[in-house]
Amino acid sequence: MNVKGNEVKKHDKKILVVDDSEIDRQVLRSVLGEDFDMIETDNGYKALEYIMKDKENLDAILLDVSMPVIDGFGVLKLLREKKVDTIPVFMITAEATKDSVEKAAKYKVSEFIRKPFDREEILKRLHSKLGVLSTPKLTEEDMAETRRFIADLEAIYDRHLRHIGEDNSHCVRMVDLMKILLGKLTINVKGEKLERDQIEIISKAAYFCDIGNMVTPNLPGFRKIKNDDDGSDAYQNHTTNGAALVRLNFSEKCRYFVQVCADMCSHHHERYDGTGYPHRIAGSNNSVYAQMCGLVDRFDTMFFKYREHNELQFSFVFGEMAQDAGAVSQDVLKLLEDSKFNIVMYYNARK
Repeated sequence: MNVKGNEVKKHDKKILVVDDSEIDRQVLRSVLGEDFDMIETDNGYKALEYIMKDKENLDAILLDVSMPVIDGFGVLKLLREKKVDTIPVFMITAEATKDSVEKAAKYKVSEFIRKPFDREEILKRLHSKLGVLSTPKLTEEDMAETRRFIADLEAIYDRHLRHIGEDNSHCVRMVDLMKILLGKLTINVKGEKLERDQIEIISKAAYFCDIGNMVTPNLPGFRKIKNDDDGSDAYQNHTTNGAALVRLNFSEKCRYFVQVCADMCSHHHERYDGTGYPHRIAGSNNSVYAQMCGLVDRFDTMFFKYREHNELQFSFVFGEMAQDAGAVSQDVLKLLEDSKFNIVMYYNARK
């Protein structure tokens, strides 16, 4: 089989590129090579052979729409027949026609990647879909401008919360719980050595995970009770609306916060088993930070309402969450369990 692979890169995400054009594959090799382990093949049947052999380790497929013998949608049809439908697929095309868009929706295609290729756009889409978040070194200037942006965003969001008769206490607790879990992550997980500034930014991003409600006017009274998901598009759109709102900041100095916060806004309602929304991202393709954000969101909603915040009550709430095995990874759930003492101390200190 003519399938070529590069050595595993720093993100350890494997992407299969299926395109009959050697030039297009070469361009994508230069775009993806530094961030991903890229495997490539030049036709759909070879791709199917590879997918069936290694589907458990494949994180995404970039699939050309127009190919000889069997086109991209023919590949998708055969994959559906073989019940392979959990790998994110990005269709490569020079033009997304109405017909191709309708077919893509039928097969739950993630997105279209247009030719000629835009390097930054491709990486942004793949990073977001696959839960890849860079962790740059932050300068004093980066932190100063980021803190100003956070303060401005917080003032706007708090004003909205007051307008709909809510306060920011849940948001504040989410930030503090994220700090606790991130501290535990840094201690427990090999290679996850976050700097203090990174922990500050990641934890503060959780404050704004539901900020999309500000620009989701179809919700009754601009208000939605926490975790009262009615399954409507109006409610689910608050995820992508929030990400779009945060991304209005184009400052390079705020880039890390915008990236992490937009990811949390978009994906804190995803589930590890792939049944969440808005993109049905499964497994580790959802970033650990978005998983942690969703976890502390649910935990605080359940735990705070009790009069007593002791270890016994923590164990009860944790047990309830652990029964929902498909929500987050076991590693993320264990971070919460291992933080029991610190979390109970935190809640009691706030009384």
